[in-house]
Amino acid sequence: MNENTTSQDRLILLTVKENVSLTALNAETGDIVACVEVGTRETSKPHEITLSKDGTRAFVSLYGSSDYGPNIPDNRIGVVDLTTMTLAGHIDLDLYKGPHALVTGADGKIWVTVDGSRCVLVIDPDNWKIEHTLWLETPGHFFAAAPDGNTLYVSAKEFPVITEINMASREIVARIPVPVGAQAIRVSHDGTQLFVGDFYRPLLHVIDCATRTLQSTHALAGVPGWPFVSPDGAHLVVSTYNEDDDQGFLELLDPTNPDQRKSIPLPGEPFHVLFTDDSTHLYVVQADGVLPKINIARGEIVEGGFNAGGTMPEAMIYYDPASD
Repeated sequence: MNENTTSQDRLILLTVKENVSLTALNAETGDIVACVEVGTRETSKPHEITLSKDGTRAFVSLYGSSDYGPNIPDNRIGVVDLTTMTLAGHIDLDLYKGPHALVTGADGKIWVTVDGSRCVLVIDPDNWKIEHTLWLETPGHFFAAAPDGNTLYVSAKEFPVITEINMASREIVARIPVPVGAQAIRVSHDGTQLFVGDFYRPLLHVIDCATRTLQSTHALAGVPGWPFVSPDGAHLVVSTYNEDDDQGFLELLDPTNPDQRKSIPLPGEPFHVLFTDDSTHLYVVQADGVLPKINIARGEIVEGGFNAGGTMPEAMIYYDPASD
């Protein structure tokens, strides 16, 4: 730990592809307090994160050599001991290649999409063994967990379907059609809607979770990466990117009326978003490693941004050691 950081300080955990690391920032000051290499430089880059139920370990997917597309896939998940900020080792998925999205179930089991193998795996976080395999038929890439703690949705980038899973029974219960393949997805706080980023067009689709049908589609300034909902539920935020113009945006939408939208131009391509607890500000990670701070009410970048310490950060979550 950094000498100016105590063991009780809240941290921001990020995956940083340039450093193949799980990097920890002091959430108050932005100081880098740890940088744990979890992958292999140039060939095995970290993408997504989930925490163990007791909050002592982080599980980091090692997707492969590229972000997406032509890729030499890895078959490992890095495990970081958060009490010491050291690498505890790797979960070997053997023939399952291309782990990406991660989520921790209500029972503490680790769920992971395995893009290249078109599967979802359920892993015991203690013995690191695969307990169950679900065949998706499509290459699942992103997860969205519903607030009921039992429903899990999986998107497939190049296939027009969202797969719905019952986590208790570990069964696929539905396949929801979408117009085209989907980027990241997010469930509303009340569990009634699923926000779906279009794979290649500047559009956000809204699915009615009860009827499992497309409810509406809304224009965006760029092609969506990830949708996020603020802690108070008042803001729907989508990170988007216009590749032709090399222009990133953070798009602020009203969840009850997504056509009410404000687009904030960003100096870099954006990825994950992390809100402050009071939902007044957020941080967004950019490809250049900079984390601008956004005042949501004003819709503009303000002072207080951070830096990930390397390029191509992706996932970003809070970690509170005091809750261990």
